[in-house]
Amino acid sequence: MKTKILSQTTGALLGLGLMTLAASSAQANPGEWIHTGIFAFQIISENPQTQTGGLRLMEVASDASEVIIPETLYSGETGYTYTVDEIGSRVVAFHEVSITRFFIPKTVNFIAELPFGHMVDIKSLEVDEASPYFSSPDGVLMDKEQTTIIYYPQTRAIPSYTIPSTVKILESYSFAFNETLEELYMPDSVTEIRFSAFGSAVALKKIRLSAGVKSLPEQLFWHCISLQEVIIPEGVEEIGAGFFGLCETLTKVEFPASIKHLGSEMFPDCMELKGVYFNGNAPETDGDIFGYWGEEDIIVYYRKGTTGWGPTFCDRPTAVWNPSEKPSVHFDPPTIVDGKLVFNITIPTGATLESSTDLKIWTPVAVEGNVYTVDTTVGKHTYYRIKAE
Repeated sequence: MKTKILSQTTGALLGLGLMTLAASSAQANPGEWIHTGIFAFQIISENPQTQTGGLRLMEVASDASEVIIPETLYSGETGYTYTVDEIGSRVVAFHEVSITRFFIPKTVNFIAELPFGHMVDIKSLEVDEASPYFSSPDGVLMDKEQTTIIYYPQTRAIPSYTIPSTVKILESYSFAFNETLEELYMPDSVTEIRFSAFGSAVALKKIRLSAGVKSLPEQLFWHCISLQEVIIPEGVEEIGAGFFGLCETLTKVEFPASIKHLGSEMFPDCMELKGVYFNGNAPETDGDIFGYWGEEDIIVYYRKGTTGWGPTFCDRPTAVWNPSEKPSVHFDPPTIVDGKLVFNITIPTGATLESSTDLKIWTPVAVEGNVYTVDTTVGKHTYYRIKAE
């Protein structure tokens, strides 16, 4: 039978989250571990005057089906009352573990990066609403103000996710090992993405990065084996080493004109990659950006009029890139008819006008001649784009 909260032999959970346990020695010291039920804690602080201390959760048993972390633990051996202050890294580290509920109490004030290991299926991740430190909107672990994403569930059964506009930071490994997320939409409010935030997100196919980020970290998309399209926006100046390592399905990468520096071995084992496209001058590099296997057939394309290019770049042949002009649309000054805006528009031949309310699903817009009427209903937001074949 799987243990759910605490075994009956080691203690009892009281109404206020107080648990009695037997410590391994009468004089437990910081650094020592306490094992009880499904939990293993490490003592991180003690105050002999008040007989209180702090604990860090280090491990959860592999057979745990429901994990409700207590707020406090009382040791009858030492007479100390310990508060659960922290959650360490990989507290659930076992492969293919399924947890129906993981509850974090309001006393926890620190959570290490990568709190859960690879292939951990957490059905419900909850933070005590009274917590002054963390929150869990839609089961995504964030800080209280929802400015930092700490952990996105690895098996959340939703193929696409739009990061809230309050978010500024993606913590290291925040989306790592995800098995279900295929598309990710990132607002420009994000200004910092940390090491390998998407490492081994094996289902990820398409992502739009924030234009608010100036530097992208090492191994951001390491082992994203389904990745097909990444939009690196203008404004990004530096990209770390191993950025696209083991991205087996990646065929094309386009860098903005703002790129100034690229780390080494950005494309190791990207066996399907055929072209790398630069909109600006040749960037500085930390050695060979292409890595050690495959990629011999890659051509580096650069815009006519840019500088720093020679016959080769990182030992790969170069060629002038002459992309077709991007489609544009011309709007004449609108008129108001029955409280709605009416535009005269000009769209390039072969292009279509599309609209969307969520930037995910796009619908062709029927235009009579070159006239389009915009619905100006209060509270309704609609986005438009021009799509050319």
